[in-house]
Amino acid sequence: MALRYARFLNTVVDGTEYREPADDAPIVAPPEPNGAGVWEYVRGWAVAEEAQQYVETHQTRLAKTLAITPPGGASDRVLELGCYLKITPALKNRLGYGEVRGCYYGKLGRVDERLVLSENGETFACSIDLFDAERDPFPYPDGHYATVLCCELIEHLSADPMHLMSEINRILKPGGYLVLTTPNAVALSAIAGILNGLHPGFFPAYLRSSRASQGDQRHHREYTPREIEQLVETSGFEVTRLETGEFRDRPHPEFGWVRHLLRRYWLDTELRGEGIYAVGRKAGAVRERYPAWLYS
Repeated sequence: MALRYARFLNTVVDGTEYREPADDAPIVAPPEPNGAGVWEYVRGWAVAEEAQQYVETHQTRLAKTLAITPPGGASDRVLELGCYLKITPALKNRLGYGEVRGCYYGKLGRVDERLVLSENGETFACSIDLFDAERDPFPYPDGHYATVLCCELIEHLSADPMHLMSEINRILKPGGYLVLTTPNAVALSAIAGILNGLHPGFFPAYLRSSRASQGDQRHHREYTPREIEQLVETSGFEVTRLETGEFRDRPHPEFGWVRHLLRRYWLDTELRGEGIYAVGRKAGAVRERYPAWLYS
């Protein structure tokens, strides 16, 4: 239906025929971050069937997240927010961080000690602190971490995302790095959804109480790349990387008509991938606790 509509619209507007992109374009392999074999290493920790499905679905995103994460040293600490233990072992054993810690939603003060086993028999132990990332003070000292990963988390927050960003700023040392990934509200897929009368969000569905009680929340607000740029800068960071990409690289001929429309009307075709990838370097204190574009 979408392609039929695109062909009709383009013919009516400028008399040109819509040409669908080739559907035999090669699938791009996930990038190999910081040395060969890292992606195979990540897949080796997805032993359970559910974990394997998740990793396969998000393989490009996970590999790219590791690729844009600055490597660490034996004296450096890294914190993974919303830790699922998918890329966590690689932070220590491939990126070189001396201390790796995770956190997840739960009652403030509780710490879960997790031990995971790879398909090759390697073990990885990690402490997971529980707290509410948009309400509780993070249980870490000022300037404690060299790097903080905030991946696929901020879109789940319903009340106060700047609390999260302010606490990340506080616990990072001067010059420390924030790695942030989140779905892109203005991706080609979102535009296609709107023009076909569908919801553009990646996860707009309400969850049944059984799933919601486990801390698995729907997306409350999805962001545009420029909003993420504003958010990172307002939070006291210099943006060193801002780009978009896929969750899993594969041909998307079904969105060719959307890109054609954007170009036809001189609209921006950049930063239209499914996910946003941003890196910020801590440059100072939070500039504005409640930015007007985000809070009413």
